[in-house]
Amino acid sequence: MRYAIYFCPTIETALGRLGRDWLAASSHAPELPGISTERRNALLIKVRRYGWHATIRAPFTLKTDVAYADVRRAVTSVASVCASFELPLHIHRLAGFLALRPCIDGIAQKQLATTCLEALLPLCAPLPEEVLDRRGAGLDADELNLLQRYGYPYVLDRYRFHLTLSAPATEPEEQAIRQWFAPRVAELPLTRVDALSICRETVPGGAFELLERIPLRAPDREYAA
Repeated sequence: MRYAIYFCPTIETALGRLGRDWLAASSHAPELPGISTERRNALLIKVRRYGWHATIRAPFTLKTDVAYADVRRAVTSVASVCASFELPLHIHRLAGFLALRPCIDGIAQKQLATTCLEALLPLCAPLPEEVLDRRGAGLDADELNLLQRYGYPYVLDRYRFHLTLSAPATEPEEQAIRQWFAPRVAELPLTRVDALSICRETVPGGAFELLERIPLRAPDREYAA
């Protein structure tokens, strides 16, 4: 069993509805020129498994003496000191795949991810050596050090807030995906990152399920109002 801490847009938001439409089952899926239903499903299989989200703390396994209550306590502590914030998003190619990314890499999202990373570290079981070896293939020295320390290489200075759109695709496929997303992303209001979602993978390779949303505190200006 693994847990992850995500930002999951709710269906009440424009971003949440965009994700719902994009990840819809085949009978309700949008048409993408040049991409068959079978190929579209292949491109989206992992996105559907992990859900429409931005990773704040990548999936981790708990130590044997740690319970869900400990995870919830740590996440609640993070949410009490990290304020919600807004982001403009655009379509971006990240490490070989398309994603929605902030137009500017700001401080707020990195601070949230770092705070969550450090708060949960004492609860996380270390990765087995064979997993470290497998995941370490192709990483540079800094990423390898981060993997060994935190169990994930894309943290701290390597962290990038993003919502994955699909698995790596061909250039024509990427163009079709961009064409579907472009007008919809252009109409998106600012995205408010307002909560941390605790998600769980019950069986290896299974879909992640949302357990609970923990609201971030209001920005200081809202307290002053």
